[in-house]
Amino acid sequence: MPNPHRRFDVPLSRRQLLGGLGAAGLAAASPLLGGCTFTKGEPNASLIRMGKEPAAGRKYNIEMYSLWGSTTGAGLVTCAEEFEKVQSDIGVRVTFAPTNGVTQQKLLTAIAGKEPPDCAQLIPYQTPQWAALDMMVDITDWLEQDGIALDQFFGPAAEAMTYQDRIYQLNWDADPNFPFFWNKDLFEKAGLDPEKPPETIDEVDEYCAKLLKKEGGQTVQIGLTPWSTYGYSNSIFTWGLAFGGQFREPGTDNVTPDNEYVVKALEWMVKSAELAGGPDAVSITPPSISLHPFGAGALGMSPLVAPNLKDIMAAKKDMKIGAAQLPYQGPGASKVGTGAWIGGWSMFVPKYAKYPRQGYEFIKWLSATQEGTKAQWENVGFPVSWKQAECLETMREDPVMGAYYDCLVSTVNARPPVLVADYYVQQLEDLVSRAVYKEMTPLAALTEARVRTEEETKRFLNQVKGS
Repeated sequence: MPNPHRRFDVPLSRRQLLGGLGAAGLAAASPLLGGCTFTKGEPNASLIRMGKEPAAGRKYNIEMYSLWGSTTGAGLVTCAEEFEKVQSDIGVRVTFAPTNGVTQQKLLTAIAGKEPPDCAQLIPYQTPQWAALDMMVDITDWLEQDGIALDQFFGPAAEAMTYQDRIYQLNWDADPNFPFFWNKDLFEKAGLDPEKPPETIDEVDEYCAKLLKKEGGQTVQIGLTPWSTYGYSNSIFTWGLAFGGQFREPGTDNVTPDNEYVVKALEWMVKSAELAGGPDAVSITPPSISLHPFGAGALGMSPLVAPNLKDIMAAKKDMKIGAAQLPYQGPGASKVGTGAWIGGWSMFVPKYAKYPRQGYEFIKWLSATQEGTKAQWENVGFPVSWKQAECLETMREDPVMGAYYDCLVSTVNARPPVLVADYYVQQLEDLVSRAVYKEMTPLAALTEARVRTEEETKRFLNQVKGS
């Protein structure tokens, strides 16, 4: 398998650039693939703006591509305006560049045509692939000049920011996946201590046995649905880590989804679905409900992202909810929270940017200054990766976000930043679902994910080298 520190110092044509991404998904940019990013607070009812023109009279007018709609996109526009207020040289044009399905087609085409924006978004784990394709400007020296070091960021975010020991992006949104929540009323009715969540997977199984209810061949109450933790790939990452598994060999592009503990995790997920009568036999949510299934009151335990938790708390004001960190399973893991990981979004300066240094200045301000992280937290609401940010204290003290803060500061995991990370995620999404539906054994499914990813890595390397 290839060395992840290898560099491809060859100019790429538009065909090579787009073809190099190939089956790996043309740089997927879906929030489902990036993680389960959440925001705090209530949606702003003011006019939603997806873009803006730069402030007048600036020496440099940079362009930022934003793939975000709704209040998130509007929040980034406000952040750009706040940046313009603190200095007089740089104006920011925000261009709404939504994904085409899961693809940042506008961005990729602009880079291939050598007319990119001066800053843009990517999922952190995409860094090795995009850097290998020579799509990103190396910002290491600029950061050193400004006194910004990797150890100022949470570890998983810092790792994803680098390739070949150089820094290519700043992870402005650290998405902690996941805290663990339980329904205290269901616990009490099942004879469980409502103040004592399970700490191990064995205890989860014990609790689930007491919470499970079936009627007419359908499961109408269940303890946990580990196979549906925000998609199959998110499920296997979360519970695979909770069992102590790893998804790549450290420091390499060798993927290891079929290691012992990830396999055990998938076997447990499949068994959990079987005990419920199969994934399609779970009927715990009324057809009209728009809340996460946990809010329907028939799911005892669940990892949750903050928007789901907020929606449930708003709609079910009498619901008693406990919060803790994810259970674990020995011997692979040894403490609660082992299954947590950081996702989120990053910003980078694309190659061929007209004003690369000025684009970097905006990214630095948003990601690694007190003013910028505060503006992002207040206007967008994503957790930050820069450990020195004062807004983290606000997050810690928040009654809802506190559990997410605990997750953020304790986890050491992120999705593996391998050369074909998008492809790897897509294979896990497909093959884990096949195991859950008993079309393949867990070992066969995870072995196939490894083999396919190894083959795609070779194809990617050959295409990038032009062979």
